[in-house]
Amino acid sequence: MADLRRRVSYLSGMAERYDLADQGREGKILAEVVEVLRELSLDVEEVQANQVELEEYVEEIDSDLMTLEEDVYVDATEEMDDDDDDDLRIEEEDDEGYIELECPVCHQDSFYNEALFNEDGIQLSCPHCGNIVFDSDEDCIVMDDDDDDDGFDKEYL
Repeated sequence: MADLRRRVSYLSGMAERYDLADQGREGKILAEVVEVLRELSLDVEEVQANQVELEEYVEEIDSDLMTLEEDVYVDATEEMDDDDDDDLRIEEEDDEGYIELECPVCHQDSFYNEALFNEDGIQLSCPHCGNIVFDSDEDCIVMDDDDDDDGFDKEYL
């Protein structure tokens, strides 16, 4: 970078020494080109300084992120090593403990934990549109039915 500034300064000095601006049209053009080169070299230096500053900032962020990852993931890894076999057994059991329901409004299928259907005061809503598909107080699943006035039928458990 210093070499670029040195070369542009040399050209600028030569242009002043030979009074290029006073040498007619070509001289004015060359003097203007030298001035543009000088401004560009200053801008390039500024961009380079900003780049160095950004690189330092990104390195700090990367270091902070690595520290955070070590704190979060190391603790989670240690816990998983202790309970590794238990977690696998629980996951296998959970695969069978879900009930699939179709929303009567948006007709999207959603899966709900089977244990929720046995609890009191629970209303399960569709994650897609927010419509209630199960109400434990009424102990029913809301289903689509064109024969009803409100457009929905309730299937009691």
